[in-house]
Amino acid sequence: MNRWALMLQQSPPELQRLIARVQRVSLPRGCDAAERLRRLRRALCSAAAVRSTYATLDDDTHAALDALRRRRGGIDVNELVRQYGPIRSLRQLARDPRPQSIAERLLVLGWLLPRPATPHHPPRYVLPPELRRALPLPLAVATAGTAPDAPLAPALRAAISLLLVCAATPLAVRADGMLRRSALRALMPLFPAHEADIIADLYAFVLPLLRQLGLVVCYHGRCTITPGAAPFLALPHSEQRERLTNAWIASPDPDRWLRRLRLALRGIDWPLLRRRLITWTNAVPAGQFVVPETLYDTLAASFGPLADAQTHGFRTIRRTPWQPQNAAQAFHTALREPLAWLGIVAWYHQYVYRPAAYAGVDAGWRYEAAGEVFIPFAAADAALQLAPHGCWVRGDHDGLTFRVTPRLTHSAKPASLQQSTLHQLLSRYAGPPPAGWSKLLEDQRPSLQVFDGVLLLAETPDDLARALRARSVRRYVRARPAPGIALTRRAEQVLVYRALARQGVMVAGDPPEPTNPATPPDALSPGDCAALVMACAFYRRYAPGGMPLTVDDQLETRLRVTLPPPLRAAVDEALARLDHVPLNLPGASRRFPTILEDHATDAAPAAPHSPDNHPIANDVSAHAVYLRTLRRALDQRNPVTIDYDTGGTGSTERRTIRPLELEQRGDAWYVRAYCLRRQAERTFRVDRIQGIV
Repeated sequence: MNRWALMLQQSPPELQRLIARVQRVSLPRGCDAAERLRRLRRALCSAAAVRSTYATLDDDTHAALDALRRRRGGIDVNELVRQYGPIRSLRQLARDPRPQSIAERLLVLGWLLPRPATPHHPPRYVLPPELRRALPLPLAVATAGTAPDAPLAPALRAAISLLLVCAATPLAVRADGMLRRSALRALMPLFPAHEADIIADLYAFVLPLLRQLGLVVCYHGRCTITPGAAPFLALPHSEQRERLTNAWIASPDPDRWLRRLRLALRGIDWPLLRRRLITWTNAVPAGQFVVPETLYDTLAASFGPLADAQTHGFRTIRRTPWQPQNAAQAFHTALREPLAWLGIVAWYHQYVYRPAAYAGVDAGWRYEAAGEVFIPFAAADAALQLAPHGCWVRGDHDGLTFRVTPRLTHSAKPASLQQSTLHQLLSRYAGPPPAGWSKLLEDQRPSLQVFDGVLLLAETPDDLARALRARSVRRYVRARPAPGIALTRRAEQVLVYRALARQGVMVAGDPPEPTNPATPPDALSPGDCAALVMACAFYRRYAPGGMPLTVDDQLETRLRVTLPPPLRAAVDEALARLDHVPLNLPGASRRFPTILEDHATDAAPAAPHSPDNHPIANDVSAHAVYLRTLRRALDQRNPVTIDYDTGGTGSTERRTIRPLELEQRGDAWYVRAYCLRRQAERTFRVDRIQGIV
């Protein structure tokens, strides 16, 4: 028989019930001793149960177990009380089972059991031999020297670089949400040369985390930043790294690096596996070199296998999901990719170490060659303001280099004001510009010119080449007869100006007026006047406050007196019925619910013709707050959590969505959104929303 089970059987029944109570082992009423022993043995006497309980104990209890495991023959009562605290009687423990000493804790766990006196031994307490074998070994990681301070985490450098580049030009993404090769080529110069091979995998890891944090949004094949990017860049590196790590832990998507290994992934709990990887890594001594080939065996001897029934908790496990060699390969891959990218570990030649500190970098900008300024990652929040003034050309472990090209800037502000803004920005963060920068900052002459609507001329071929990188500009170019010269059609002159403006390219002269402008008719017919009277009346009564257009009250009167008597009577009757029109009919304007929302939430007294005085506004007031909240989330690109009636039966389900579009179909309003729970786009009816959290 199992020695542990035999020792439990020889223990007093009161102690057995106490152990079952503390270990939460269900004992049926009136069960006999055999049934009680069977249930205790099944709950306690297994290596998995021992490791699970051992992980919940404190360091003092771990040290006591390590000392008791090395003692042969047990420990007598007096020495146990002297080293690990007193043990109360079983009656007192039954009243209050909360342990008050290390000895009591081991007793109520069923690990330290009393043994009666024998001819050769006095009364003593003993750890069962099966328990001694199942207890994890004390972690003793062999180190190979002191490690230096670690550089900034690659994932953090990649995230900052992506946000700064997207602030100037949106990057192209594939249908699966990953960056295209053209976008990766634009980002590649911002990394050291030895990291060129991992850029694609690194951004495949970082970009979903940035989307999950709400820092970027991918729409219509382009990736651009959100308003939350600036606050993120202003955070300290430690908090930025913590947010990326938490986003990785909470991500429901499978890890690409682990799928390549072809391991058993069915039923895996991804957040739990990631937390276990981080917990194992944090157990390694900080600031010490470790040989990675032996690290997994050392950690597995103390913590058990990497994959077990807990990591694969969504299916039934009858044996270890991963073989030891496969688990070691998965752990080494995690050390190379996600853990190293997030800065949890760092590599130095053939050694790996857990950083005790990160290398500090001066947070000030500094001038380099003429037209270039180096910006460390610690001061990247202010670098967002440089987006209209140039481009990012290279980078390293400490920061990025920005090249100022003011002739490529485009803004509605005068060139002198742009120069002043750039000069103030550089003076604030990098100090007064050197002598070679004065001419560069003053040279604000546009580089491109359009002659007679057909000739696109650039001062240098490089300026034209940069302008034609965008497909929206290149589509209007019919020929390029010489370097720096391009031909366009006269009818597309305005379109060329607009395309260049969208790409941030400054063009000399003012944009031409559109050809053949529409001219208003010489006179208005009575029907036109009647329509204008109705439009003026509706706008004056239902338009929300703060609209830029103001309609004179006398305009409606002047138009009305010009109408024939029959038409005037029809208009008066229509105006009388205007307030009673059911605005939620299929033929009604889609703007009406917004107007009703604004009136329904306005604290000022309603106007005589305000919809607040009619039951129509009360019909939509139940969903007015939902529409307004969804529209605000759509404008600000923020997620929103809703309680949604899934089948129209009254049962609700909580969903977190990112609204993409609001539209009206017939009598109902719909919101098309990206559901974070389903990881796909879904369409929700607003009248089925039961609440917004």
